[in-house]
Order: sequence, then C-alpha cells, then structure tokens
Amino acid sequence: MQTKNYDYPKEVVLPEVRLSNGLVFPIRFKDLPPIIREIVENAPDNRKLPSLIACLAPLCAIATRVRLKYAYDNRLSALLIQVIIEGAQSVGKSFAADIERLLMDGTLKLRDQEQRLIEQIYREKKKRRSQNKELEEEPKTTICVIPATISKTVLTKRADLFMRVYGSVLTFWMFAEELAQVTDAGKQGYSNLRTIMRTAYDYGSQFGIDYASDNSYSAIVDINICSMFCATPSAVDEYMDKKAIEGGNISRQILCQIGDDIGSDGAIFKPLSEEQLATINQMLDLMMKNTYDSDGKLCPEIQLDTRWIDSTVRHWCRMKGTEALLTGHEAIDVFRKRSSVSAFRCAALLYYIYLLDAGFDCHKEIPTDDKRVKMAIRHCKKFYLFMADYILQSMLRRWGARFEEYNSSREDGSARLQGPTLYDELSFEFTRDQLNALLKQRQRTTPSRVLICQWQNRKLIKVIGENRYQKILKQDPFKPTT
Repeated sequence: MQTKNYDYPKEVVLPEVRLSNGLVFPIRFKDLPPIIREIVENAPDNRKLPSLIACLAPLCAIATRVRLKYAYDNRLSALLIQVIIEGAQSVGKSFAADIERLLMDGTLKLRDQEQRLIEQIYREKKKRRSQNKELEEEPKTTICVIPATISKTVLTKRADLFMRVYGSVLTFWMFAEELAQVTDAGKQGYSNLRTIMRTAYDYGSQFGIDYASDNSYSAIVDINICSMFCATPSAVDEYMDKKAIEGGNISRQILCQIGDDIGSDGAIFKPLSEEQLATINQMLDLMMKNTYDSDGKLCPEIQLDTRWIDSTVRHWCRMKGTEALLTGHEAIDVFRKRSSVSAFRCAALLYYIYLLDAGFDCHKEIPTDDKRVKMAIRHCKKFYLFMADYILQSMLRRWGARFEEYNSSREDGSARLQGPTLYDELSFEFTRDQLNALLKQRQRTTPSRVLICQWQNRKLIKVIGENRYQKILKQDPFKPTT
C-alpha cells in the first residue's frame, strides 16, 4: 500500500539526487557527514541507500551518551534504532557486514576484547582452583557487543553491570549476518528476545528477571540495544510472526529491502582510499572520546538540543494522521508514529556528527546562528522527512496488509488495503448510515462515530442535519499550509 505524497515547504526540502530505485534523496552525497559520506560515495548506485542505512545503527551504538527529546515525548530518549537488511539469498547482503566491521572493529569490539579477556582469565582460574580454595571476587566487566544468541539472563547481568560500574546505562550492539540465528535461538525460551527488543528501543524502559536460584542472576534493568540483521524474506517472515506484528516489533524496525534485476551483475564497491579511511577513523576516534575519557571512565551525557526539528516532526505526523483518517487505514496511523521516531533519531545522529566534524564541543550550548550549524539543521530536516517516508512505506509494503488483516479478524472480519479513500468515496452530502455501509463494504474496523468526530475536528465535514453531513474540504489535505 502506498501512502499519498505531498509537497514539502521549499525551504525544507530541495531534492538533490535521484537514486537507482527512483527515490529522490534530498542531500547530495558529498554533503553527508563524515563516515557516512565516504561509505556512500564508494557504493554502487543500487547500494548507496542501503549502505547509508547500514551505517546508522552501529554509529548510534557508538554514540551511546547522546540524549535528546522527541517532539511528542516529555522524557529523554537515546539514539536507539533497529535495522533489517532484507534480500534474497546471494543478492549480496555482505556489504552490511563489511560496514559493520569497518565501524566496530576499532571501536566497541576493540574495547570489548580487553573486557572479555578479563572474564576468560577468571573462568580459567575458577576451573583450575581446588575445591577448598576460595576464589577472588568475580570481575565486573562492561561488554557492549553481544551475539544474537545471548540469553536473557546474561543480557540482564551485562546491563546491570553497566549500572554497578558506571552508574549509568550503555547501548548494546547486536549484529547477525543471518537473522535465522535469532529465530533459532528464540525457540529456546531463555533466548527469546522479542519482548526485550521492544523495550530496548526506548531509553528508560525496564526489563527484569527474578529467580530464586543462586546460580541465576536477578535484576531489573534498562536494556538499550541497537541492532542490524541481514535476512532473506523467509527469515523475516519467521521472525516477524503474528505476535511480533501485533506486539509492535515491526514498527520499531527500519526495513531496507534490496534486490537486483534478473541477470544483472553483482554490486561492486570501490575500495576506500587511505584518505577516506583516515577521515573515518578520525571521526570514530572522536565519537569514542565522547563516550570514554582517557582513564576509561564514562564521559558525561550529551544533551543534544533538537528543538529546531520539532515543527517538522509535528507537521509530518499530522499529515500522515490526516491520511489515516481519510483512508481509514489503521496501519498508517500506527506505523507513522514510530516511523517518525526512528527517522528523528537518524536525523539527530547526522546532526551530532555534523557538529563533531565542525569542531563543536557537544557538551556545551551550540550556537544555532553559526553558518555551519544552520546548514547542518537544513540537511537534517531534509533527511528526517526522507527517512520518515521511507520507513513508513517500507513497513506498509511489508506488513501493512497483514497488520490490517490481524487487526480486522480480531474485530470484525478481514481488511483489504486498496481502492479510494473512504472520504473520497462518500458523496458530497452523506449520512451516518451511508458511512456505516461503506465501512462494512470496505471491511474497516474504525467505528463511524470516531471518523465523524475526528473529521469534524479537522474541519473536513460539517453537520447539516440529524446524522447528515457535508464535506467542506477546500484544499488538498496533504499539502501543508504556508
């Protein structure tokens, strides 16, 4: 199902680049921030957008100390996103693993090597000790890179150690070249992370386990996870089953589907030059220094001021909300909300890197009248709008019909995602009975009283008699007012 496109204000979006799949990317690749710029520029045309998306989750995991406020939330949030790279077998999803290694091997993984070595030495000592010999206290390690097959108990323990060592939370990084690893592990109850992945999307959402056994680990913790999984369509179907679709796992995903024409050559990426690698490593080092100081202690949180994007976020959400009202599609209404959240976090990540590249100390107030900051804000607004649309459309194409089907079967029958909008299909003057008949015909679950009430609030209709209404829409509802 496609949602309706609408014109954005010219001062916000000026399309610059047309991608190979027909999408218009609003920023010239050379204007992207460091790291992302080098990777995207070296990718072939049909992998530029997937390469950009593959950069987002690992970079968010590194930027674990950034805090920000979303336009519709009162509490702080963090840069937490979950990505799925979906494509048929042998389509070439390995580029995502290459990007993951490039960004993580010299940062979080390098730091974790020392921590895991400490754990390994302790286990060997424990194994060699005599039964009567008392062993020293178990070391408190802080490991951020976790496998997709981790158990709930170990994950809870690692999250609790963050608080015990640092007095604060850190972001876990989870990557799997095959999503099947996650589904196979999930068949064992102790490694089924579907519920945790939902709470791990929101900073401050807690998960707890409480066991009586001394051999287990009990704690209530805030688990934050950035993830990226590569998967075939069948693996995505298995992972995103009915419970995941109805429970909200799908709406937390940034789904990137890749594919090639039949008989086409494989995608060839240009190797990074020494200059490009130096730029990437320099920026990664700067990001790590904003997380850990020279003594290995945790740096203060970065309170990133993103109020400049609030009006853009509200505008996009309102437009998609109007579209959901006119069509009666609950999938649009539900998916638009977290599509906006994920897009906001992606735009905030870009803004953060832009500021670091410009030499600003992000722990201090940023001068918004600075020419470089103004340009960064302009690019990030464009990026938010593009990503919000992209994420929403990807979710609707992949899961929209099934979401409506499950929702409708629970309410009343089966829903279809096709045809003109309910609003358009009604005559200029209509009655509540006509709307009820249309809802039944189109197999929609939204009550007519809800649609009528909200259409009235949006000034789309007016009452002309008992249960009789008239359309009063005078302009395209998807075109923003100036």
